[in-house]
Amino acid sequence: MKQQDINSFIERNLKNFSVNSTGWHNLIGEMLSEFVMAGWNMEHDVFGKEKFGGLRCYIYSENEELNANLKKITDKYAQLSGKVCEICGNEGKLRFINSWETTLCIHHFMDQKPIMEIDKKQNIIYDKKPVLNMKDIIKAEVEFDLKSLKLYTKKHLNTDEYLPFSSYDPNYYLLLKTVPHHLFSEDIQNRISDLFQNLQDCEICGYKAVYHTSCLRCHNEPWGTCKYHEEDYDGKSEYIKEYQMDIFIDEDGYEECFKYDHSFEKIPGHQILFTPDELEEYKKLLF
Repeated sequence: MKQQDINSFIERNLKNFSVNSTGWHNLIGEMLSEFVMAGWNMEHDVFGKEKFGGLRCYIYSENEELNANLKKITDKYAQLSGKVCEICGNEGKLRFINSWETTLCIHHFMDQKPIMEIDKKQNIIYDKKPVLNMKDIIKAEVEFDLKSLKLYTKKHLNTDEYLPFSSYDPNYYLLLKTVPHHLFSEDIQNRISDLFQNLQDCEICGYKAVYHTSCLRCHNEPWGTCKYHEEDYDGKSEYIKEYQMDIFIDEDGYEECFKYDHSFEKIPGHQILFTPDELEEYKKLLF
C-alpha cells in the first residue's frame, strides 16, 4: 500500500464531504487514512457532512469486524470535530448562530455572529446596521423558560417566518426587557416581570443576574443552592474563588463574547477573591 495511493484516495473523497469550510479537512483526511489502515477498499468512495455542528460520515461494510472498526473511527472523529473550528481548524466549540449549531473558534464566531445592540431609538442593530425597530413588532413569543424569543412583524405574521433570538446571544435579556410587554401573552408578561423584579447579586461574576437557583450571565449556582457545595468545597469563599478563576481563564471564549453584554447591572465593589499566584496554581491543575 503506497502513501501516494492513500493521498489520492483522501484528495478524491474530500470532495464528497459537505462541510461549511476547510477547517475540518485535516481531520477528515486523518479519518480517511484510518479507514484505509482498518481495511477499507480505496476503490469505494466515502461520503459525509456537517450536522448539528459535528462531522458525520456515512460508511458501511458487510464485513462485520471491519464495520465495527469503521464505526469506532467515525465516532472518534465525530467527537473530535466538536473541538475544531469548521473554518480555520483551530480549537473551537459548539456555538449557536440564529438557532443553528456550528463549531467555531471565538474569532470566527464573532465574525459570523455580530453582537446585537439596541440604540436609543430602540433599533435592534447588528454590525452597525438596524434590522428591526421595536415599533414594527406586532407579536412576540418566548419559550416557557424565557431563553428563546421570536419576534414577528407584519410581513412575518401570516407566514412561518420570524426573527429568532436566544439567550446564547449577548444582550438577549436586554432585548427581552425592552420588547413591549403587551406583545406577549398575559402569563408570559407576568413571568418576564417576575424575572427582572427578582434578580439577585451574583458574587461570582459580579452582576445582578441571579434568578432562582442560577446566574443568567455566568450560569453558575449561588453558594448554598446545592447540597453538594459544602461537601465539595472548604467554604463559600473557596467555591466563589474557583468559579471566578474559571471565568478569568475563559477556556471556552464565553467572556470574550459576553463582555459586550449590557443586560445586567454590575455590582459596585464586587470582589475578586483569587490572587495571581492562586490562578497560576489552578491553571497547572487544569492544563
